[in-house]
Amino acid sequence: MRAGARVEAEAHREATDELSEIIVNNARRIQDRVKELADAVKGATTAPEFHPCRIAGCAADVMTSLRRYAADKGVVLQAEGLDALPVIHADERRLFNALYNLVDNAIPEVPAGGSVTVRGSVEADKEVLVLTVADTGKGMPPDVRERLFTSGVRSNKSGGTRLGTKIVKDVVAAHKGAISVESAVGVGTTITIRLPLTHERL
Repeated sequence: MRAGARVEAEAHREATDELSEIIVNNARRIQDRVKELADAVKGATTAPEFHPCRIAGCAADVMTSLRRYAADKGVVLQAEGLDALPVIHADERRLFNALYNLVDNAIPEVPAGGSVTVRGSVEADKEVLVLTVADTGKGMPPDVRERLFTSGVRSNKSGGTRLGTKIVKDVVAAHKGAISVESAVGVGTTITIRLPLTHERL
C-alpha cells in the first residue's frame, strides 16, 4: 500500500472511531435526558451520585452535542475559564443535563452571528465555583425573568414543556447550590449557577 494511501486510511479510521464514540456517548446522554424528563413529569427526584467531576469535560460534551444545532442557527458556542477550574464532587450526568438545557434554550433566542458562552471561575474565599451561561440574545422583560425558575414559568419555545427550567433548578438544588438570572431586553441573558467546592458541604 502506498504511503499516501496508508495515511488516508489511518485518517479515515480515526475519524470513524471518533464518530462512533460520539454516537455512543450521545446515545447514553439521550437515555439520561429521557429519564430526567420522565422524573420531572412524575415529580420524582433521583438522589444525586457524587463523583470527581471536571466541569470543562462536561461543558465540552454539551457543546459537542449542540454544535450542529447552533451552527444551523448561525450561533457560536464558546467556553471560557473552564480548563482552570478544580475538580469538584458532583453528579456529572445531572450537571450535563442542566448545562444542556440552559445552552439549548439559549440558542433559539440568539440572532444569527451571536453567541452562547459558558464561563467558569472560583470564589476561593467563599469556597464557591461559579458557572455562567451568557447569550447575546433577545433578553427577557422583568416579569419573565422573575418567573424563570418558579412554578409560574411559561415556555415561549415551540413545543416547550417548561420542564427544562425545572430540571435545572432541581439539579442545582441537589448540589446545594444557587441559581440567578440577569437579563435585559435586546442585550441578552446571563444565568449564574453557584456550587459549593467541597463535597462535605453538599
